[in-house]
Amino acid sequence: MIVALDAGQSSTRVLLDGRPATAPSRGVRRMEEGVGPADVLDDLLAALPSAAHATNGSHRPTPCTLDNVAVVAVGLSGFELAGEEDLRAIAAGLRAATGAGRVAIATDGVTSLLGALGREPGVAVAVGTGVVVLGHDGAGRWARVDGWGATLGDDGSGFAIGAAGLRAALRAFDGRAGGSQRLLEAVVERFGAAEEMPLAVHRGGPAAPVAAAFVPIVGAAAADGCEVAREILAHAGEELAISATAACERALPGEEPVTVAQVGGVWSLGPALVDPFADALARRCPRARVTAPAGTSLDGAHQLAAATPRLEPVAGLLWWDG
Repeated sequence: MIVALDAGQSSTRVLLDGRPATAPSRGVRRMEEGVGPADVLDDLLAALPSAAHATNGSHRPTPCTLDNVAVVAVGLSGFELAGEEDLRAIAAGLRAATGAGRVAIATDGVTSLLGALGREPGVAVAVGTGVVVLGHDGAGRWARVDGWGATLGDDGSGFAIGAAGLRAALRAFDGRAGGSQRLLEAVVERFGAAEEMPLAVHRGGPAAPVAAAFVPIVGAAAADGCEVAREILAHAGEELAISATAACERALPGEEPVTVAQVGGVWSLGPALVDPFADALARRCPRARVTAPAGTSLDGAHQLAAATPRLEPVAGLLWWDG
């Protein structure tokens, strides 16, 4: 059996031999201050019981135990914050829980790229709560751009969009220029009062997924004609194009066309985000060809585990145990 996990900041999804778990589990904490490998392992293991009942074509629960596990593969948000000993500790816990012979842990950029493009050359722009952009020439050259977390990066991410929307609401509440009354009304509807929102964000668990939950509201406001919301999404599109261009230039230098796949739920915001991204990418990297992904980061985690020959370890991107 192959166990594949797509471990993001907002949710963790699981495939067992290519069959999806019934529902996503909680997200995985990044190994920032006060969070260690044991915490990350706990978050990953929390997803496994829900995977014990996979769904068949009729969507009825089908018993599926974690017996005879050959490989566990994880696409991990925050991989770049894990040292060698951290990865060994996480892998040891996964092996103990599943009996797996081998464990692969990779940045979610790797699994996003594999899900989107397989082993073909190209760039994956994976945008969820965080963002990571990964380029691969189909051979040995890789380029990872951003994915540095909400404090230092994740420009154009769900967190960045949601946090900008919340800031715009507070600016309107304060009477400062640059605020949005439309977003302030949404904050009051969601949190009860504008003054309650900062407390809910900072005490509602990790701030990134809490802020990212405001993304659909920013998208709806933009669709309703809110200029501030449209500017937020346009800025995010520009930032994502900057990162995609950097990945193209580093992983696939030259003049040949480069396939760029848009991966992750934030792209579902539609033209208010997609069009500024496409326009900025066309200006910065005219040889880029934007495409829809063939699959998801979860599909990529399964591919990582099942691929023959297996992908070789790459420092800062992909690590194998066993």
